[in-house]
Amino acid sequence: MDESPTLTIEIKSVLKTFLLVILVGCCLGATAQKIDSLQLELKKSAADTNRVNIFYELGYANWLGGNDSLAIVCCSQSVRLAKKLNFFKGEAKGRLMLVRIEVDRLVDQKSAFAQLDTVMQIAVKNKDHHIEGQLYIRKAQLLETNLTRKAEVMPLYNKALAIFEALGDKSWQGTVYNELGQKMAISGQYSKAIEFLLRARKMQEESGNITALRSTIPNLGVAYAALGLYKEALAAYDDAARIAQNRNDKVLEAFLLNQRAEILEKQSKYKAALEILKKAAAIHEASGASYWLPKTYSRMGRVYTQMKDFDKALKYTELGDKLFQDVVDSDDFLDHVVQVNYGRIYLAKKQYSQVIARASKGLEYAMESDPVLIQESAEYNRQLAEAYQATGDNKKALVYFRAFKNDSDSLLNKESLQKATAMAMNYEFDKKDQLSKLSIQKLQNEKLIQSRNFLIGLSVLAVCIAGIILWSNRKLRGKNQQLVAKNREIELALYKGQNLERKRVASELHDNLNTKLAALRWRMEALNTSSYSEADLKIHNGSIQMLEDIYADVRLISHNMLPAELETHGLVAALLKLTEKLNTNPKTQFTLVIDQMQQRADPKIEFELYNVVLELVNNIIKHAKASKVWLSLSQNEGMLLLTVSDNGVGFTAQSQTNGIGLRNISARIDALHGDWKVESTPDSGTKVVARVPV
Repeated sequence: MDESPTLTIEIKSVLKTFLLVILVGCCLGATAQKIDSLQLELKKSAADTNRVNIFYELGYANWLGGNDSLAIVCCSQSVRLAKKLNFFKGEAKGRLMLVRIEVDRLVDQKSAFAQLDTVMQIAVKNKDHHIEGQLYIRKAQLLETNLTRKAEVMPLYNKALAIFEALGDKSWQGTVYNELGQKMAISGQYSKAIEFLLRARKMQEESGNITALRSTIPNLGVAYAALGLYKEALAAYDDAARIAQNRNDKVLEAFLLNQRAEILEKQSKYKAALEILKKAAAIHEASGASYWLPKTYSRMGRVYTQMKDFDKALKYTELGDKLFQDVVDSDDFLDHVVQVNYGRIYLAKKQYSQVIARASKGLEYAMESDPVLIQESAEYNRQLAEAYQATGDNKKALVYFRAFKNDSDSLLNKESLQKATAMAMNYEFDKKDQLSKLSIQKLQNEKLIQSRNFLIGLSVLAVCIAGIILWSNRKLRGKNQQLVAKNREIELALYKGQNLERKRVASELHDNLNTKLAALRWRMEALNTSSYSEADLKIHNGSIQMLEDIYADVRLISHNMLPAELETHGLVAALLKLTEKLNTNPKTQFTLVIDQMQQRADPKIEFELYNVVLELVNNIIKHAKASKVWLSLSQNEGMLLLTVSDNGVGFTAQSQTNGIGLRNISARIDALHGDWKVESTPDSGTKVVARVPV
């Protein structure tokens, strides 16, 4: 939503008119910081839809800052990239922005209408009613300046309003009402304008659209001021000033300075008005706001006419006129503020022919406008009445005086004032009514509280005691949780330290000791045994075999201290690898059964259970004389269940506690807060079951 302040202009050759000064921008100037930030984003972005949006935002920001040329370049790039990507929504958005820029420039309307035709095709093809509604608004804005097509404007706004009402989009409904309010104000129907603008404000506040409020609230203030309701106007300007301050919006700030100066001017506080206008001019000069700077100079000229300083009045009026013509780049454009200033200055200088020429031209433009610019026509009629009276043409003077009186009465009749005041009061009443309802509810709550004070008093002590108990328990739980967490950290650190030490020892065994054993074996194999006796040869071969056994044992120990499979893939993978290695020995067949393992357990639990399996397997190989061994691992209801059984010789209950291996197993299971049991009788095999919480 992006309405911008537009100058009050008209084009005689094609009967075009311009929007009044109250057409304040919703999205007024983006700061240099935002533009810099967007340019930085653009450098990093790929050629995707995000880049389309960045180009659009850059164009939008430059337009708000008054740089139309760069805005057009950025929006055109956005359209081209969106079209290449088949990003229809982005393409339509960029084209609508180009139309919005043309509404201000009035340089190439043919191109703007072509853009709208393309957007309509996109909207129809994609059945996008939101884009269609925006299109109607932009087309209506474009046609506002074309007298020959003025009749098309209201139907377009009505179509847009119907679409956004059907979509339930209050924000865009507010935009339409804002446009309608501006249209009413241009024709001098300020009471109707205020009605629409209040409706727009309410909808935009409900939808939280601060950007749109930047247009609606200042427009509302201008309409109030036109009716002499300065209190309401200044209140609106104060609200708008807060928006400008929060968003660092210098263009809106300057616009509000212009409007405050106008009120001071109407209150005959000319010096104060000039000081404020100078501040506004400084902001416009710094920001390069080419549309607003000539308007501010023209207003300064108007204030000087009120102060009877006609030389300075002429100086600033001519300066504003020249800058204005430079902006519009055509002699067919007319700024009514400038034209009115010239008339007043030439009246004071008694150059009546100049007054008649200027005022007649201005009146012609004002009357050709649809709707008629009543405020401007009233002033031109007044100037013509005075000029003709001064030249002795009393008949024409009377005609123009009557026209002036008629225009003035229609602008400032009592009905308009009363209606505008009532609407202002109604808006405030809505807010006060909400506050009143809250106050009534508050009083009711207070009365209810008073009636329950006695019961509450009796309950206070119990509540306090309960609170103290709860607080103490919570504090105790907190400390316990801290202790548990601390213990967990200590256990984890200890486990990590043990792992590092195991890795170091395993590395030493594998890389150093095994290397030396292998070298020793190779040396012994290299000895010349041809002269050995049979006994010596037997000892030699036995030594080599023993070295091979030691080498294999050391290799197995170094691997099992911390298997790579256990560390990287977990207990299940480590047991699979272990079973695979054990089955290379044909004497004993190992079978592994894995059931319902949902996820990996804690690394410490996996390590300890793996070592339990190693202890049990070692005992089976050394003592059980088993031909079959079964390993089983399952998880159920928060418990990890490990079972190791064999068909070996078994052992008696008395011998269960004698082995170091079994004591090691017991210590490991206890460390995991689990339990275990052994089932074995001689010649019936052995079954060990361990349960560990996870």
